[in-house]
Amino acid sequence: MTIYRPSLGKLFSLTLLILWGLLSPCATAQTADGQRAKDKPGVALVKPQAWSKEDQASVLEFLAFIDRSGYFEFRTAKNPKCQISTALIVKLVVYPDSPQSLASPEERAALQKAIMEFAALSERFPLASRQFDKAAAPLKADAARYDAGNVKVGGQWLLRSVYYKQKAAVLADLLRPELTSAPRIKEIDLPTNQYFVGLQNLAKLEPSVQPDVESVRSLYESLVRKSDREELLNELNSPAITFDQASVLIAKLKTLQPREDARTNLYLQAWDASVASAGRLTKMITDTQAQFESGMPSAEDPGNVPAISPDLSSSLSKLADAAKAFRSGSPPRAIRVPLQLADAMLACGEKFPNLGKQIEAREFFDAKIVVDPLTNQADIIGPKTSRIIAALQKKINAGIEKFQALRDEGKMLADNNKPDAALKKFQQAYDIIPARDVAARIEALKKK
Repeated sequence: MTIYRPSLGKLFSLTLLILWGLLSPCATAQTADGQRAKDKPGVALVKPQAWSKEDQASVLEFLAFIDRSGYFEFRTAKNPKCQISTALIVKLVVYPDSPQSLASPEERAALQKAIMEFAALSERFPLASRQFDKAAAPLKADAARYDAGNVKVGGQWLLRSVYYKQKAAVLADLLRPELTSAPRIKEIDLPTNQYFVGLQNLAKLEPSVQPDVESVRSLYESLVRKSDREELLNELNSPAITFDQASVLIAKLKTLQPREDARTNLYLQAWDASVASAGRLTKMITDTQAQFESGMPSAEDPGNVPAISPDLSSSLSKLADAAKAFRSGSPPRAIRVPLQLADAMLACGEKFPNLGKQIEAREFFDAKIVVDPLTNQADIIGPKTSRIIAALQKKINAGIEKFQALRDEGKMLADNNKPDAALKKFQQAYDIIPARDVAARIEALKKK
């Protein structure tokens, strides 16, 4: 068996350690005061004498201590009240607790600072390096766990992504009602909103939070678009807006994701459909106008009402159906169609046949009721139609004036007891307009 025999130098060192144990400044306390002990373990570097060098300090591990006036009282594993003069203490280090919170770069930096401080102490006091490494071990474990993607909150470890997602959800839940209830969304400056800034900061720390940022941003942008759409729809409903002005607004409206809003989407669908329908209807009206004008005789014929050809009658019937369908679709106000022209042609086309019969029957009073309103309508249709209506109106008015003059003369002659002359005038008036009152006068005069 090999027996270990220490060298003379090592034997001397061992002797000093034994003497240090026998002559240690740690003495059993004789008295105690009311100061409260700090139940925190740690390590103290203690010199043998106040004038001793720092590298002569020994290591004292303690379980708790009290800082008394002029000395420290330590509780160690072997001595519940070990008293050491303050002058002998080179360094007193309390082992730190594992942090309750380690959830931010700032807290991680503070933890690293503590770890580095223990490393510096180990280098400065090699004799206590084991104790300092032991004290730093839980801190290093926490740092490693944080660096692996975890955070500690309230002493509990969570995945960093879960923790930041929870914080982001809280901020987003606070911000969304603020946005949706805002009376004027454009007055909210989202980039400077405290909740949104918080979300962006969280996204810088944890990329998985970025979808929450984008979700809130998307909500804000959709609310701004909604506000813009409502403003444009109000402008489009103005009765004074022109088609060109409305077209510009429609182009803007189509850039605001109209499918987000049923009202806007339906309006644009109605607009596009109405524009297409209005184009077709306008062409039908102008084609019918040309057909109507060409059907009017070029030379004035005050004796006859122009006949409506079968082709023109068919065109007018189709036009009436198309105009009715267009109106029933409630087209936007800004879409302009020459419906007055359509109405004028339909009115003339409807009244001409009866008007011709009335003139042929010399029912000038009834014909006047029909033809007078058609004067304005004819002016809308075109010059040829206007001349025809004007000639008919002139003929009807002339016949009525002549009839009234003859009838008045007949009445005057009858009143002056000139029955033969009166009968002649009444017969002339009757030849112009076969009025019942004139016929009665004639019958009465014939009986005399």
